Amino acid sequence: MSNFGIAVLASLAYFITYAGNWLFGQSMLERPIIVGTVTGILFGDVTTGVILGGLLEAVYMGAVNIGGATSAEPVSATVMAVAFAITSGLNTEAAIALAVPVGLVFNSLFIIFLMASNFFQPWYQKVCKNGDTKGMTSLILVSWFLQYLFRTLIIFALVYLGANVVQTFMSNLPAGVMRGLGTAANMLGAVGMAVLMKMLINKDNIGFLFVGFILAQYFNLPAIVVAIIAVVVALTIGFNDKSLLDLQNLVKSGSIVAISEEEEFLND
Repeated sequence: MSNFGIAVLASLAYFITYAGNWLFGQSMLERPIIVGTVTGILFGDVTTGVILGGLLEAVYMGAVNIGGATSAEPVSATVMAVAFAITSGLNTEAAIALAVPVGLVFNSLFIIFLMASNFFQPWYQKVCKNGDTKGMTSLILVSWFLQYLFRTLIIFALVYLGANVVQTFMSNLPAGVMRGLGTAANMLGAVGMAVLMKMLINKDNIGFLFVGFILAQYFNLPAIVVAIIAVVVALTIGFNDKSLLDLQNLVKSGSIVAISEEEEFLND
């Protein structure tokens, strides 16, 4: 496949997943597992796309973007990793090691993309002032398309200019460097999991983490079984909490009268 063809398919995968993610609200099309799958389909190697998407999902699962503050941009990283892995013969470790710096570079460009979006501000103010709902819809679609087209063109240029460069560079790396990249790539999943746990784990639920670890490590239960057990436990706790909350609301509304343990004992 020519560099032009590779760049077109990579750009299409980027636009479908990243631009499509925000067309009807955040639909999570931008998650690496989805991006990798779509890119793999377009390049005719779904297996590689799903594998790399799943591995990069583990890296970026703890990355949360709030408002204008972004911690990572995984779409560009995943698209380029899958594209180069399929077309340039990169192994999984090398593709992941390549992907993370790409994501960091694109994340640093995010503020530029936000500044560029201010170009449409006067038109937004005009249609709002005139109460032009149809004009607002048209303006939203046009600005959405142009903003993500600009980002997609950057992906196109990078892939078009970088396909042969990446292939030549990676093929000439010493074996020791490749082993180092593989080791670093294998650690990234653990880093992503650690970032996620830092946000979720507290003294109230840390015990469940150790229970899951024991079930998987010492009882050799498959991950799907541990996940099912976790869902059952979570639903049980959720239903119990809801029952307690409903009871508290009934007490507050005066529908029932709370009775202390001493009163209950004396009544008996």
